[in-house]
Amino acid sequence: MKRISKSPRSIEPPYARLAERLRRKVSGGTLAPGAWLGTEVQLANENGISRMTARRAVQILVDGGLLERRPGRGVFVRGAKAAPARICVMAGNLLWTPAVRMAHSVQDMAQSAGCEVEVFDARGDLAAYNAELEKLGDGRYAGAIVMSMHDADFNRIVVELAAAKFPLAVIDQTMPHVPVVSVASDNRRGGYLAAREFLALGHRCLAFLGDLDADTTSERAQGAADACAEALVPPPARYDIPGQRFADWEPEIRRRVAEILAATPRPTGIVCSCDAVARHVFRALADRGVAVPAGMSVSGFDDDPIAEWTTPGITTVRQDFDAMGRKAFEELWRRISGPAMGRTRAAVQFSVPVETVRRDSVAAPADPRYFSLAPSGDKKAIAV
Repeated sequence: MKRISKSPRSIEPPYARLAERLRRKVSGGTLAPGAWLGTEVQLANENGISRMTARRAVQILVDGGLLERRPGRGVFVRGAKAAPARICVMAGNLLWTPAVRMAHSVQDMAQSAGCEVEVFDARGDLAAYNAELEKLGDGRYAGAIVMSMHDADFNRIVVELAAAKFPLAVIDQTMPHVPVVSVASDNRRGGYLAAREFLALGHRCLAFLGDLDADTTSERAQGAADACAEALVPPPARYDIPGQRFADWEPEIRRRVAEILAATPRPTGIVCSCDAVARHVFRALADRGVAVPAGMSVSGFDDDPIAEWTTPGITTVRQDFDAMGRKAFEELWRRISGPAMGRTRAAVQFSVPVETVRRDSVAAPADPRYFSLAPSGDKKAIAV
């Protein structure tokens, strides 16, 4: 029986054969420096091999200095200088210190990664913000990090960008059903901690004031209700502030404060959705001759610098916007810098811890019928 011998080439694995073909094209000048070979997925389809096989072939030539992977672009012949990936950071208003902190933390991370950052500041113009958001997928950017506007148009545009597979990270909103990166504070825990400050001092009747259309605010209100349920007292009465993100909320806040003061029973404390709302509450109470905290205790959320500058200082819940910016960039960069075949397209959510910052705007209620919690937190310590 005649034995058929196989040539050494015929027994080479597919990835080695593809690597050799590409090597010859590069060395022979068929593929010039800077030439684009496509993505690894495209190489696999063109050569009738698996994506993993194409990836192994490319890796051989990357290790050999002939090819390079460029984030968000594909595989190129080494030689031409690669332009760095560029991302956009969008903020509604950079007069808001937390937004500045977020942007700075992203810039620091991007510099270390060799990524360019362009910052867009809407300066409080929601229409301008959403108009710029719609342009993100026009090829200028490899991805973007955007502060949520908690607005129907904002949500629609994000869904459209995600459907177009544009890499996107959203800060300050959870989007569990949209294939983007979502990074937000543990808002429910924050609301719990805020209400707990009042309850520990003996408050038994609270109000929650904020823009309840925003899911972050709703989560804070729910956290406050959790704390009240744990302490066996009624949940805070909710007072909504309608209107779009950058509207002048002061008239509506004044109206809601008047309703709170006229309520029966009258709340002894107001849990505000953010420090800016708390600042307006201070003014509305002062105009009605109600002192903080002697006549009404008030808390905020964010730990914006204004929380420290007011008199009295605002007891608040601190959000770590630096950590949110870092996490958003880290996860966005993972999506745009890795091989196309390995990119995650699923919804990914991250929750950043919060902490209480105690100042002087929350004190024990003046009504002697209220008793503070025992140091142990015993629920039975609250009584009328």
